[in-house]
Amino acid sequence: MATMATAAGRSRAGVLERLWWRRQVVIQRLAMWALMALFLLPIVWAVSASLKTRVELYQALPSLLPMRPTLANYVFAIERMPAFIQQFQNSLLVAVGATLLQVLCASLAGYAFARLRFPGRDLIFFSMVMLIFVPRAGGLIAQYELMSFLHLRNSLYGLILAFSAGIAVPCFIMRQTFLNIPSVFEEAAMIDGCSRWQAFWRIIAPMGTGGMVVVGLFEFIRVWGEFLFTFTMLDRKELYTLGIGIVMTWADSNVLEGEFSTYGTQCAGYLMYAAPVIVFYVLLQKWFIRGLTEGLKL
Repeated sequence: MATMATAAGRSRAGVLERLWWRRQVVIQRLAMWALMALFLLPIVWAVSASLKTRVELYQALPSLLPMRPTLANYVFAIERMPAFIQQFQNSLLVAVGATLLQVLCASLAGYAFARLRFPGRDLIFFSMVMLIFVPRAGGLIAQYELMSFLHLRNSLYGLILAFSAGIAVPCFIMRQTFLNIPSVFEEAAMIDGCSRWQAFWRIIAPMGTGGMVVVGLFEFIRVWGEFLFTFTMLDRKELYTLGIGIVMTWADSNVLEGEFSTYGTQCAGYLMYAAPVIVFYVLLQKWFIRGLTEGLKL
């Protein structure tokens, strides 16, 4: 009888424990859904506002969803930005060029810091990591003088080179990525006759694709959304990127006329500005998550 009572007590305790854990899981999921709704609400409102007219936006009780969706705000935004296509191409050229160049440089530097042994390696690496804590705006004047001295101002290719110089974070990410790849792979390749470069290019680089995607995504988002540095280095309007073009357009008082010249039109412009980043992330989401979970283990 005592044994049966003990077994019943343990069974009851197990049931209570499972119920407690289920309750904790439910609470955690509800909290996550609440946080997700909190962060997504501004985005949902921006999308909704971009599909509304002035009358619907400024009614007494505005609705979250548009009653009569229209794309007129998008058409109005493009019409009031005659250089929209050119500015979009400028932004795409700078972002893609800087991303590709930085992925290449960060991969080579990260491999060197992870595998090669040379005097001052750790000092150079940690000195580079310390640059992460230096804000870009703090050295803006010095960068302006340097870009002027090198005749790289008012040049999209100068912007690409300037953005590619911020290699501290990408180099750290790629170093950690290569450190988590066993060295036996390249050793086996070198035993089979490969040089150091061939072992890196054919064996190690493909295995570090996840980290490269993480670097590429971070760099693309950073460069695409950069405003202060880009606006400082460009004086010619035909070289403006899309972010600068949108801000300068809405700063013009002559634009603030018409049925669709509301903040709904601004939402439409900023959503078009953010669309390439969203598409880029969706296409590389699988590789991005893989790089975070596999290549960035410290």
